Amino acid sequence: MERDDQRFTAAIWMAVLAIFAAFTGLLSPEALTVPEGEQNDEGDAEFTSARQAPEADCEGISFEDMFYYDYAEFLVDLNDDWDSADVRAEAFVNGTNGDIVRTDLEELFDGLPNGNNSWLSTDERDGVRTVGLECVVETYTRIGLRDGPSHRGGQGVDWNNLTWTSDGMTLEEWNLIPEEHPERQDCQDEWGAPAGSPTCEEIPVVPTNSCGPTSCSIIIWLNGSVVFDQLTDTDDFTLAMVGRNLTNAHFSYTFPEIPGKTLRMSNTYEEKDCTATYTEDDDEEPDYGVIYTTRDECVSYIAQEGREYDLRAVTGGTEFSTHFTYNLLDWPAYKVYFFDFTTAPPEIDNAPLWTANAPVDGDLLPVASLSVAQTVIGSEQVDSWFTDELGAGLLTIDCTGGSEWALNEVAANTWDVTPPAAGGAGSISCEAVDSAGQSSGVRSFTVASPLTLSLDVTSSLSSVELTVSSTDHTPANMQVDVELVQVGASISGGAALAQAGSSAITFDLAELSPGHIMVEVTANGDGMAEMSYEYDLGLSKLSIPPTVEVTGFEWLEANYILFGNFNDADGDYVAFTLSLDGVQQGQIVINGNQWQTDEIPFDLLIEGVHSVTVEACDTSGECTSVTEEVDNTFLFEEIDAGVTLPTTTTDDGGGLPGPGLGIAVMAMIGAGLASRRKRE
Repeated sequence: MERDDQRFTAAIWMAVLAIFAAFTGLLSPEALTVPEGEQNDEGDAEFTSARQAPEADCEGISFEDMFYYDYAEFLVDLNDDWDSADVRAEAFVNGTNGDIVRTDLEELFDGLPNGNNSWLSTDERDGVRTVGLECVVETYTRIGLRDGPSHRGGQGVDWNNLTWTSDGMTLEEWNLIPEEHPERQDCQDEWGAPAGSPTCEEIPVVPTNSCGPTSCSIIIWLNGSVVFDQLTDTDDFTLAMVGRNLTNAHFSYTFPEIPGKTLRMSNTYEEKDCTATYTEDDDEEPDYGVIYTTRDECVSYIAQEGREYDLRAVTGGTEFSTHFTYNLLDWPAYKVYFFDFTTAPPEIDNAPLWTANAPVDGDLLPVASLSVAQTVIGSEQVDSWFTDELGAGLLTIDCTGGSEWALNEVAANTWDVTPPAAGGAGSISCEAVDSAGQSSGVRSFTVASPLTLSLDVTSSLSSVELTVSSTDHTPANMQVDVELVQVGASISGGAALAQAGSSAITFDLAELSPGHIMVEVTANGDGMAEMSYEYDLGLSKLSIPPTVEVTGFEWLEANYILFGNFNDADGDYVAFTLSLDGVQQGQIVINGNQWQTDEIPFDLLIEGVHSVTVEACDTSGECTSVTEEVDNTFLFEEIDAGVTLPTTTTDDGGGLPGPGLGIAVMAMIGAGLASRRKRE
């Protein structure tokens, strides 16, 4: 769909908050019909952008047609009165997708001074922030609730839609304009102030090479509240969401505790006729002429195996979560999702059971040999060890014992132990109980550490050796897998560990970046539940300083240019500084692995030998410098011979930055001395 550049500033924030597609700018399930203005001639749902109607109105603006986001997470906590909720949202735009975000934001300023010039400024960012919250409040949440028996909407259905309130709303972003962007520069005031904004800085919407050490990724956070008409019947209600164009979003709803009752998904539902056809009639689309049978979709979720949701007991209530995806090839399919909830007991309610994956009586629950709180039973174990008609997540897990190991239920169905400093072994007993009070039966386990870890060194340039050693509680046939982990990178190794033995694993650090390294250990053995723990052993990879080489120089009349190559073995971002006679001034231009100084006006410096120093530092703080001694005596010999010195000018119209203030001062001093020598 073609973009309309004629948009008012009041709609600017929608471009930023587009990431929060679930709460900003998509459809409300009002009467569960396609809103007016979203019907084509055949009555099929199709998208219309607010960019086609330049109004200071943020309602109904869909965001995915503006730019793509990689992942978003929404946490909705309903308050005890069932008439409001707190919302927390976090959205991620990764890598080069950030270029799309910045480009779309910059286009919003078309027609304003310095607007839509391919440079995004802090002034423009602040302008977006100014109207952001007011814009969010106007948008649809596209979430509806209705109490009573399950239903699918239709004419006359009064949906209880969630709406935003401005009270306490906050909006924050990270890295929209990276602090260490190599092309970040001063800029004029975007609103046309004659003196310019003293704090204005800008970056290109698409970087020449990279966004610097902080990357091009963007994170946006939204905290706010929504209100709706109070639910009078919390024993039965339906949650509906319009999920069109939710490309990759996770939702988690926490419903308040209903005393004496268990909230579950209902098996009672009705199907909507979803057989309406749609033919793609846009000859520019790759699926032109294709007939679709599900352009208007209704999805009902029921309590069954293979479900695409999770429902579990949490402290203070019940958590329902699901993940939405949307294939852009289905555009503009209109999707509505229905989730029916009830507190009525199931028709068949058997006792919960231990699964074949669960440890048996006497098995070892492994922990790390550290005197810190560690989870021995959590959501992962509950889902794997137990089964029940309503789902393992709704069971209550009760554990006792382990007094010397500080057994503690830190959250619903999450049990921690803290190993004593002396080590040894403890014992705990656990069972699962359903809403009817039926038990899975009690099983007792030993709690102890099956291994210890040690490093030959804690920091290295190239490799490290990690030794895994057994303890008195190492089971037979234990296999240990170790992974050294950094953000976006990891290396693996493994070993079989015999009882009363040890094994050394050597890791080549070539694939890791300089900096901190975590150690993730997974272990399995006879009569032991799986062990998984992330250790912080203080391990780090050292940085190799960058290499810098001078390949030549050039004189342009009286101006000197030095150039060369550079390389960083670790692949780190490298920043350059230029110094003249020990004073940092001037700039260095980077092109690939080549560097070049700005023109240095040696005719304006004192006669003699001057030091030109180029320093390169990587993101780890490792630096390398090269120095060239430059003799400008020949320039003064030309002055004595009556040769006219070239004049220097500054061009405020753009181009490469001119010499720094330090060079300018030295130039004036040098010019004065040269003039005095001529008079003498």
